[in-house]
Amino acid sequence: MEEDLAPAAEDPAPSQISSRLLRLLGVFSVLIVAAGLVYYLVVGSLPVPQAVLDFFDDGPAGYRLVAVYSEDREEQSFINGVRMAVDDVNATDKKVLGEDIILEQAQEKGVTLSSSLETTVRKTMTLSDRVARTDNLLAVVGHEWSDTAVTASSIYARNDILYLATHATATSLTNHSFDTVFALQPDNATNAAVIASYALTEKLKRVIVFSDKSDYAKESANFFSEAITNAGGDIVYRGYLSGTQRSLDDVIMFILDNEFFSRSDYDAFFIVSSSVDETADFIKRARYLGLSLPILGMEYMFSAAIEENVGKDGMKDVIGVSLYDRDNISDRGQSFIKSYQERFGSLPDLNAALGYDAVTLIRDAVERAGSLDSGPVSDTLKVARYKTPFTGVTGPLVFDRNGAITDTQVFVVRHDGDEFHSVATFHVPLTDSSSQPDEQGKETLSPAPIQTDAMPSEIGTQRR
Repeated sequence: MEEDLAPAAEDPAPSQISSRLLRLLGVFSVLIVAAGLVYYLVVGSLPVPQAVLDFFDDGPAGYRLVAVYSEDREEQSFINGVRMAVDDVNATDKKVLGEDIILEQAQEKGVTLSSSLETTVRKTMTLSDRVARTDNLLAVVGHEWSDTAVTASSIYARNDILYLATHATATSLTNHSFDTVFALQPDNATNAAVIASYALTEKLKRVIVFSDKSDYAKESANFFSEAITNAGGDIVYRGYLSGTQRSLDDVIMFILDNEFFSRSDYDAFFIVSSSVDETADFIKRARYLGLSLPILGMEYMFSAAIEENVGKDGMKDVIGVSLYDRDNISDRGQSFIKSYQERFGSLPDLNAALGYDAVTLIRDAVERAGSLDSGPVSDTLKVARYKTPFTGVTGPLVFDRNGAITDTQVFVVRHDGDEFHSVATFHVPLTDSSSQPDEQGKETLSPAPIQTDAMPSEIGTQRR
């Protein structure tokens, strides 16, 4: 049995890990979607219990928007952003074709390492089935994990429900040709390539990689490891944060006291976990035990929950990737920050911005389409890039034919001990086979060892 903590030299090569992992993830995603379709073919024709039919079918007149979020997250900036957008839309004269949006909130069970695939699929199917039966349903936004988002997407697509996935970054979400499913964030392949490229420009070439054993974390760690080693970097050590008999303090003490490498042999950590709390605990314990070097991560690093848990001082040189640039000085960007801060008493993070954009994007698409029908609305979202793209507080919202966000900017955000600030900008080129990348796909800072035009899209083609 392979040890959780072992020298990097004894681990399989990143390219070998990538090939095996991607094959496994491909099977996994197909099974999830297949399970959803089988569920509807077999169960969908059976009588529906009244308790299910009554889900969100009472209340004031209007078009219902269901936001699905985690029940075990203390800080709910995503829901804050959604609420703020709903209020802003309802305050306008046009509203949504003259009607208010009625926000309904649905909580999903947290996905943990102890959750079996069968349990996750079953619970998500039950929830998304009930959501799909909501009266006057306008759209669904949310689902915090890729596992739940991929599962739910098959049910929403079969029922022709517009679904905007605000959190999911699995590369499998948009490769099933579901017409009404959209991913509002770049996938793990793109985000990992961006953070690897930034690390190399900062001369953070020797990295210790830690992940938990969730599919999201393993996929992200694998893409990051491949990207940085292919560009001349080095993975000094790769291990697990959880799923072992060791505490986080044991893991960190191993880093400090092991016989395989010393403190002078590495420049940074790359940490990825499906648990915000586990990530925050690692940062806190690492700082407490004197490890002040940069800690790299994925999109969820730009989180008010992590910052609150760790404390601002401990967050110094924590680095993540984000579709949202909080340093945006445009009138729209500054107005959003001011309104959010006045209402909730804190600065918006990535989740808040995505929640806000999801709602306003739905409103704008319905208005352009002149219809509530998910087909015309979905087509409107996809063809907008040929004429007048949608723009939100996160920037241009452009989608390819599969519903994946594309032709947009991704920002690297770095905490300075006070706040997160954008320190680098990368361009994600068009991924549609019918389109070619434009000439603007350059990193906005100094030249990087990884070309930001090629690397994200190249890795991104390796769909699981």
